[in-house]
Parts: sequence; C-alpha cells; structure tokens
Amino acid sequence: MDVATATAGLQGSASAADKATTSLAQNFDDFLTLLTTQLTNQDPLNPTDSTEFTNQLVNFTNVEQSIATNKNLETLVQLQQLSQQNSMAASMINYLGKTISSNLNVAGLSNGNASWNINLASGAAAATYDIYDGSGNKVYTETTDGAPSGDQVFTWDGKKSNGSAAGDGEYYLVVTAETAGGNDVNVAYNFEGVATSIETVNGEPVLKVGNVPIGLGYITSVKMTEESNPSA
Repeated sequence: MDVATATAGLQGSASAADKATTSLAQNFDDFLTLLTTQLTNQDPLNPTDSTEFTNQLVNFTNVEQSIATNKNLETLVQLQQLSQQNSMAASMINYLGKTISSNLNVAGLSNGNASWNINLASGAAAATYDIYDGSGNKVYTETTDGAPSGDQVFTWDGKKSNGSAAGDGEYYLVVTAETAGGNDVNVAYNFEGVATSIETVNGEPVLKVGNVPIGLGYITSVKMTEESNPSA
C-alpha cells in the first residue's frame, strides 16, 4: 500500500473546521473594526454598555473552542481511516501470489485481448454483450442469435464499436439474454486470477490481478496458485 499517497489524500483537502476557522477569523476582524469605530464615535455622556461587548467576545470564544474541538475530531477520524487502510493492506499481503476469485463482471484488456467467464442458467434465443470501460462508457456491443446454457467464455479483441483500439485496462461485460419465450436468462460472472500486488485506488487498498483492481470485499474464494496466467 502507498501510505504516502493515502496520507496526502487525507491532508490535501481543507476540512470543514479549517474553513470555519478562516471564516471566524475574518468575522472577528470585522467585529473588532466595528467595535473600534463604535467606541471612537460613541457619545461620551451616554457610553455604550460594556456588557454587550463582553457577551459578544465570549460568544466568539465559544465558537472558536467549538471549531477547535471539531478540528481535533476530524483529525482523529482521519487517523482512524488511515489505520483501517493500513490494517486492510496488511491483511491483503496474505493474498499475494494466490489465485483469487470474484463474481465481478470485470476483465483486464492486455495486448488486444480480454475474456470473461460467464454462466447462463439456460439456453438463450438471443444475447447481447455490452462492454464498458472503467468510467462507465459503452465501448463495444455485440448481439448473437443464440447462446448455450452453462459455463462459457466471451472473448473480446479490444476493438471498439467505432473500429478504434481500446487502451489496456479494466473493462466490464454486461450480458442480456432472453429465451425464445421472452424470459430473461440469469447470467453469472466469474473472475479469476493471481494477485500480484497491492495498490491504493481512490484512497482504498486493492489487490491487482494483472491490471484489474479487486477490493477485499469482492473476493469470493482464495486458493493456492498452480502455475497460471496472472490475469483472467
């Protein structure tokens, strides 16, 4: 896990307490300006009651203390999140070099090849295969007149629907299948590969299988690796 990256992510953005501190400082400066102006121009024979000024200063102090408390709480939460990430990353070390399985509909495209292990609960009269990139953009679609039931592999050569080549990375397959009677066919996915490294993606530690990130919560099984390709 890249701890430096995780720490930078926690410290990089201004917290709500920091913003509140800046706003309070600006308001306090305005208050002192108004107070000084009022004292300078008050009627000497009928001076302003100092109790009101004292109450306002007390209120500012209370707000400042509340902001300081919130800032300390934010720091504790950030430290707890970082600790959890470190703990998760440490537990992921046990998965390195092992073959992990997931029911995610993901596959890694590398050198113009990607494949998905799928299972159709029954034979289909028509099936549509839609492929999406990591940003959710549909890059390819294919329709067939039929598809058999059971385990099968769908392979993609990395060519988009517009004929251009897709870049290496993670892609998602969505299969929509129907029987001759128009009923939907249940489709299951099975991703499998060897975990080769641990990286931080969007602040979360993930296992990398080839170029595909897999979160710990998406792993369905783990087994000792018998010489196999590290990508599904």
